Formats: sequence, structure tokens, C-alpha cells
Amino acid sequence: MKAGQIDTEMARLEALRQYQILDTEPEEAYDNLARLAAFICGTSISLVNFIDENRQWFKAKVGLDVSEMPRSVGLSYLCQEQRNVVVVPDTLADEKLANNPVVTGYPYIRFYAGVPLITPKGDMLGTLCVIDQVPKELSQKQVEALVALSHLVIDQLELRRYVTEVSQVTEKLMAQEQGAYIQSEAARTHINNLLESITDGFFALDKKSLFTYINGQAERLLRKKQNELLGKNIWEVFPEIIGTTFYREYHRAILEQVSVEFEEFYPPLNCWLQVHAYPAKDGLSIYFQDITERRRTVEALQKSEERWQLALHGNNDGIWDWNLKTNEVFFSTRWKEMLGYKDHEVSNGWDEWIKRIHPDERDWVLQAFQDHFAKKTPFYVCEYRVQCQDGSYKWILDRGQALWDALGDIVRMVGSYTDITDRKQADEELKRQNLRSQLFAEITLKIRESLQIDEILQSTVTEVQKLLQADRVLIFRLESDGSGTVVQEAVLPGWPIILGKNIFDPCFKEEYIEKYRQGRVRAMEDVEAAQIQPCHREFLQQFAVRANLVVPILVRDGIWGLLLAHQCTAPRKWNNFETELLQQLANQIGIGLSQAQLLEKETQQSQELVRSNAELEQFAYVASHDLQEPLRMVTSYLQLLERRYKNQLDANADQFITYAVDGARRMQTLINDLLNYSRVSTRGQLFKLVDCDVILQQAIANLQIAIADSQAIITYDHLPRVMADTTQLTQVFQNLIGNAIKFCQNQQPQIHIGVAKPNPNSDEESLNSIPLADEWLFSIHDNGIGLESQYAERIFIIFQRLHGRDKYPGTGIGLAICKKIIERHGGRIWVESKPDQGSTFYFTIPDRAGKQS
Repeated sequence: MKAGQIDTEMARLEALRQYQILDTEPEEAYDNLARLAAFICGTSISLVNFIDENRQWFKAKVGLDVSEMPRSVGLSYLCQEQRNVVVVPDTLADEKLANNPVVTGYPYIRFYAGVPLITPKGDMLGTLCVIDQVPKELSQKQVEALVALSHLVIDQLELRRYVTEVSQVTEKLMAQEQGAYIQSEAARTHINNLLESITDGFFALDKKSLFTYINGQAERLLRKKQNELLGKNIWEVFPEIIGTTFYREYHRAILEQVSVEFEEFYPPLNCWLQVHAYPAKDGLSIYFQDITERRRTVEALQKSEERWQLALHGNNDGIWDWNLKTNEVFFSTRWKEMLGYKDHEVSNGWDEWIKRIHPDERDWVLQAFQDHFAKKTPFYVCEYRVQCQDGSYKWILDRGQALWDALGDIVRMVGSYTDITDRKQADEELKRQNLRSQLFAEITLKIRESLQIDEILQSTVTEVQKLLQADRVLIFRLESDGSGTVVQEAVLPGWPIILGKNIFDPCFKEEYIEKYRQGRVRAMEDVEAAQIQPCHREFLQQFAVRANLVVPILVRDGIWGLLLAHQCTAPRKWNNFETELLQQLANQIGIGLSQAQLLEKETQQSQELVRSNAELEQFAYVASHDLQEPLRMVTSYLQLLERRYKNQLDANADQFITYAVDGARRMQTLINDLLNYSRVSTRGQLFKLVDCDVILQQAIANLQIAIADSQAIITYDHLPRVMADTTQLTQVFQNLIGNAIKFCQNQQPQIHIGVAKPNPNSDEESLNSIPLADEWLFSIHDNGIGLESQYAERIFIIFQRLHGRDKYPGTGIGLAICKKIIERHGGRIWVESKPDQGSTFYFTIPDRAGKQS
């Protein structure tokens, strides 16, 4: 065998395996075809024979006891060599055939007629042959019938492959359905509609044999409602099928992960069911239909002398038979019904066919016929649109094969029509859904990530122009007087560019703006024929617009602008998909514009707040600093007056002097505290790595007199090293410990300074006291007077006091300073307390010690 022949043989064997036909169980369809062939040709033996690598395997056989033979014996090689009908009236009359083992031995072949089984792609898989043990002749009609039966064998194979592909598509659809539900409820509904529209009953089982989906046809065939089946176990709902073919084949499909096909009688419903079961990773998908009528028809066919005609009527596809000598075409009833015609409404002329082909596809359909007639293609196969009786178009898969006479002239061509409209629509809808989802995802992502409006608008017009195949897509920024500017544009070469132009349509009045503000969408199919004002038509024609689609872009309650699609080459009818797409995109753009406006406003407010705070801090510093000198003078003279004249005046004068000196001192303290508060942000030192143990000791040393006077007991944990302002952190510890000593009333203060890091096993009752992963949590706990929880935030506000100065001295600024210092360090501060049960002040410092460069 030569290299080219080896490649061809490998391709042929691969094609045979793709049909998954070898070593399958007998099927009635093939058996009927074999019996019909024997009946028509009047032979004792007939075979549906598939040629494997080393054997001939018989899918269907009549009058033969063996199921296969070696490839080296037999006469099928004649059909393979000639790829045409082979008729041998008497094998003993041919010296080459007389010594063949099947002639000299079983089954003692004297007569042989075979037709090659050639797929639409041109692969020869085997033969349909009739055999007898006596010499015989076939008429031309018998030969033609045998050829027609071979086409039916190929149709059965194609049906098997088609069902397998449908199974794979179904598995993909089921797998995509979960993702589709998140992306688009409309896509899920569409898939369900497809499943509901098929004529087969369909249900899906999960790995536990529980029903997960049942279509309407399955409900009708099984006489059960969805709510009776969903979530239920099939063997519990239908216990009578345990142990039957249904039970065995379902389990075999799952265990062996192979598709199964069988027909079985179901006694509870008194009907025959044809079942196709396809395993998937999540369970099993089952298609089934009531074939009781078909079974009865098959039985009738076996008894009828008009098997060939009945076989044509029994096929779901439309059949056509073209006599090229007379140019007459026989169209089956199904062919006519498929296009919405009654049997008498279509004549048998070639023109009846050609005139219904869509004009855009007619030339290349005719070319496909010519290529087949010239034997450039082994089969004629085309997909095109055909006009129905109501004027609509259906997508048709048209397949056929020509027959040549002994002189090489084409005498006849037989083929079939298959309606593939649903498949085409599903493909187009899925394609549109994917493109729309991708575009929405891109725009939504850009809105969420950046709010770069120019980039979002540019991406929108570019992608919409590609998706709609429009000549121009633009975004028009509308002003209150009806004028506006084209802010983004995507336009094909050769058409006017209007990006950046300020445009005013004199016909675009307030009432039109109001309609768009209310959400109006305007689709104009033909500018020249539209019922619009002449000035508006002239306005559109200056930009070469022949058809346009206009959708408003709304921001909150107002109209921001318009999203427009233009067709400049010719008028155009805008469909619902295109209108909905622009509406949804306009809504997304409106959301992005609204968010951008809010972000801009928030940014301006933040900048204004920062500026205002800086001015307030500067004012506080200047005001308190300027008060220092006159206050020192007042204080000095009051103290001088107290020293010189104390006890020389009456008691009231001494008391007045004491009040004045005390007030001056408190004023001095208040000014100093106010200066400290204003300097937290403006006069703070750079952060550096500091040891909190050293800082705590410095704070305790600063409070040594107060600690000694109150006999306070201070304990503390080992504290960490943090990035901080040494002076300010010392002030925080000093203020908090000082307050703990001051607010202890008449008992010995007991103060503990603690620190904590995140602990996944923490059983803390308060979530506030659980530190984050990248921070230290400090705590100062005391046994003082405590406070009500309602004041927990108020005490950190400047000048806010809970007690009078006569009871607890102070200015009310200390905790406000602590809060400001901690916030400057990137932390938080709060208190947890109950009256008479002490208080715990918490503050956090980010753990940046290990991150410094």
C-alpha cells in the first residue's frame, strides 16, 4: 500500500470510529433496512457491513449466521475500489472471484450486489450488500432502491453522530448554565426555552440519581409534574423499572461513561420509549420520546409491499428526488410541510426550489451543485435559507448525491432537507450574548476600577461600532439649549468626522429634550422616508446619516447626553437586540458619570476640609501664642500683688486676689494645652523606631510626684518597639496614666499598662479589643470612678468635661490631644468603662517596625 493510500485508509478508519458503531448491539432501524434490501432484491442474504482494520463487521444481517469475517475474504473490496455500485450476476463466471473463500466455502456466494456506504465527508465506511447462492440479475429500479437504502444507512449513522453532538452540546449547555445564571438570567431562560421547545422528553439526574431538571414534554410523557419529581430519586419514584433495561442501561452509562441508546416497552404507560442517555460529570442527561406509533408503523412497513415509499414518509427530514433528464423534482410531503405548504401547493418543477432560496445564497448553492456534478465533491452539502409560505426564512441543511449512468451522464439526484433554524438561532443568540456580556464586563470593570470617563466613553463607542457593524457610533454631550458637543466617536473611513464639533439642530426643541429626559428611544430606519421635519432631515443628511438609533444617557433625574448609532451606507432596520444593547450601555454610562461626579464632589470636600483644618490649627496656634505675653504680665502682677499685700487687706480682698491668681494660672494651663493641641500635626517630629518600654518609663518619671502623693501601684507588660514620635507617644502615656490617678477618688490607684497582638483563639467579648493583623493594641486599665457608655465618645472632644473643675481639675483638652496624636500615627483610641468599675483606655499603633527600609 502506497503512502497516500495509507493516509486515506487511516482517515477512513478514524471516520468509522467517530461514529461509534462497531460492536454495538443490534438496532431495529438497521435490521429493517437489511430486511428491506433483501425483500426488494429478492435475495436470501443481505448485510449492513462496516469494514474495520482487519475485519468486516455486520451491524445488520439477514440469512447469515456469523457476525463478522476477516477483511481479506469476501467481495466488499470491489465497492471500496470502485466507490460505486457493484453488481456480480455470477461469481463463477469471473476467474478472479471464483476462487474467493466466500465463493468456494460458506456462504457459497454466486450472486453479489453492493453499494458503498460513503459519508457526507467522502469516507467509505462499508457496504450495503445483497447476496444469493444462485446467479441473479437486478433491474435498474432495484439498483436505485438499493442505493437509496444505502443513503438511509448513512442517514442513520449521521443521526447517531448528530445525537452524540447534541449530547455534547447539551453537556456544555448544562455546564454553562450555572455560570450563565450569574451572568444573565435571560440566557438561562433562553436555554430552558430551547429544552422546552424540543419534541423529546428530557430530564437530568445528578450523581445520586435525583431529578435536577424536567422539561414540559417529559412531564406529559411520564404523567408527572415537576414538583413531584425535582429532588426525588428516580428509583423511588419509578420502582417498577428497577431490574429492567432502563435500570441496567442508565447504570452502564454512568459506570462506563458511555452514551447508551435503546428502545424499551414501558408497561405502566403502555407505550414504547426510545431513550438516549448521555453521561456528564455531574450525572446523566436523558432524552426520550414515545415511539409507540413509530413501532406500529415499522410493523406495518414490514407487511407492506410499498416499503420504499413508506420509508420516505417515515423520515422526519424532507426528501427530494431530482430527475435531471426531465428537470422534474419530487418533493416529499414533509419537505413541503417544513416550509408551511400543503401537498398540492408546490409543483414538481426545479424552479419551485430555486426561487425559494435566499437571494444572497442562491449563487453559491448553485455552484455547490455544479461542484458535485463535476465530482469535485463526493456529496452535495449546503446550509442556506429558504423562504417559507408566510414569507419568513428557515435555515436548511441540504444534502444529496447524484447518480451517473454508464456513460457518465447525470441522470438523477436524491437528497434530504433538515430544518436547522433552531440551531442557527441558538448559535447567533449565544454569540450575541457573549459579545454583549464581554462589552458590559469591560465597561463595568472600568467604572469600578478607575472612573476614567473619557476612557469608558471611548471604549463604548469603539466596541459598539464593531458589535453593531454601524458606520458611526458617537456620544453627544447635551446642553440645556439643545446644542452640544460630540465628545467621543468611532466612525468608519470615508464618512464625515464630527468628533469635537459643537452641533446645534434647529429642530431639536425643548419638547424633544423632555421626551429624551423621560427615557425615550428613537429608532429611524430611513431618514429620507421618515416623517420628520425637513430641517431635521437636512441636519442629518449633512453628516451622511441614512438611519440612526438614539438612546438618552441619564444621570440621576437629568439628561446628560445621547448615545447614537448611524448607518450611512443605506437605510437600516434596528432590531430589539441592538436597541436593548444601547439602552443598557447608556445606563452603565449614566452610572459611571454619576459616580464620577460624586467622586469629584467628595474630593473637593476632602480638600476643603483639609484646608479648613489647617487654617483652624494655625489660628489656634497664633491665638494662643499671642495670648501668652499679656497673660504672663497679668499673672506676674497678680502674684506680686498677692505677696506684697496679703494679710494687709480685709478677708474679701485676699479672697479676690486668690481667685484672680488661680484664674490666671488656669488660663495659662489652658493656653499651654491649646498650643499643644494645635502643634500635634504641625510641630510633630518624624517617626522613628522607638522602644515603648523606655517611653513608658519617661512618662512615669514625669508623673513621679503625683504617683508618690497618691501611692499609685503601676504595673505593665513588656512593650514593643514601634515607629512613632517619641515626645507625642510619651504625652499619650502621661495623659492617660495621669487621668487614671486623678479619677480614682479616695482609693489607692491600681493601673496596668498592657499590649496585645492578633490571636485567632481569642475569647475577648468585645470585638473592639481585638487588634488587626498589622497593629499593636495598647491598653491602660484603672480602678477609678468609671463613666457611662453614652459619654465614651464625648470625652475625646476638645473642651468636653464630665465633672466640674472644683472636683477634678483640668482643661478638657488632654484626651483630645491623645486622640489627635494616635490618629496622626494611623491608629484608633477608645474607652470601655462602667460607673464605679474602672476604665480601660485602648489605642492602636500600626506595626511598621519590621517594614522600615
